[in-house]
Amino acid sequence: MDFDTIGTATAELMFRQVAATCGNYAEQHQWTEVEIAAAQQRHPAHADVLFHAFYLMQLTNARMCCEMLLRAHCRELLERVAAGEDTRPGTAVEVLLLTHRSSLAAPLTTAAVGLFLRMWKAAALPDPDNHAAVLEYYESTVGSDIDELETCARQSEQQDQRIPDPSPECAGEHLGQAVTCRYAPPS
Repeated sequence: MDFDTIGTATAELMFRQVAATCGNYAEQHQWTEVEIAAAQQRHPAHADVLFHAFYLMQLTNARMCCEMLLRAHCRELLERVAAGEDTRPGTAVEVLLLTHRSSLAAPLTTAAVGLFLRMWKAAALPDPDNHAAVLEYYESTVGSDIDELETCARQSEQQDQRIPDPSPECAGEHLGQAVTCRYAPPS
């Protein structure tokens, strides 16, 4: 086998491994755009700001390539953008994934289980086993510990580079459509 064949085979293997880990980037891009469009419907006064927030929706964990996790991550960030809130602290999904990683190293404390359940609910993920009912118990018994743990976890998962561009370039077109955008130069 010559070098070109080995290189091609290696590249193909690497591409398959990346695709298996990250899923289909085109699908992820589409899910993000759908979430942005939905946020624009919820917050029409901020539609232009939300459009330009696309780059904030970066995956911060390979497990986020799952549709329900990526969409929940995007929804939370888009709500923060619309509200003018800080986008750097970890999202509920990022905290969920942190708790998952922690559970692989050691059993979770009662507060950590409560945090996991709280973040699941905050991310509005499907709850077929009605964990929300169990969350009430954790909130009533160790709620303040969960609050403290949540603060620490969101700080731990903070993405310092995840800040909106204060003046993105815009030609007055979004996805090929002429729009009124606060970032477009005056015409």
